[in-house]
Amino acid sequence: MARPGLSLSFLLLLFLLGPCRAPPAPPSPPCGLRSVSVGVGALGLGYPSPETVVFRYCGGGCPAPPTLHGLALGAVLGPGGAGGGPCCRPTRYEDVAFLDSGLRWQRLPRLSAGACACLG
Repeated sequence: MARPGLSLSFLLLLFLLGPCRAPPAPPSPPCGLRSVSVGVGALGLGYPSPETVVFRYCGGGCPAPPTLHGLALGAVLGPGGAGGGPCCRPTRYEDVAFLDSGLRWQRLPRLSAGACACLG
């Protein structure tokens, strides 16, 4: 029998709607090169400089199915281990140059991503 205050039609509606579910997450943008302007000091590499550089990195989703290696790794490591799917990673790196506070050019090899792909 229905609880006092709740109509039978309301209870039927709740039953038909089923449990509450969170709305689906929007799809992540595909794997690709991203960039951000950052002060040289914020890189945490110990170079004093007022300069700002463009730091490029890889980000985004990799919807491709996982490899057999990834599936086996997920099974071996169990829950909480490494995922079995591919990850967006750099496939090429580029140097970044800037002028330090002593007015000397500094070149940091392979600091910034130059190209990205889904790997794994």
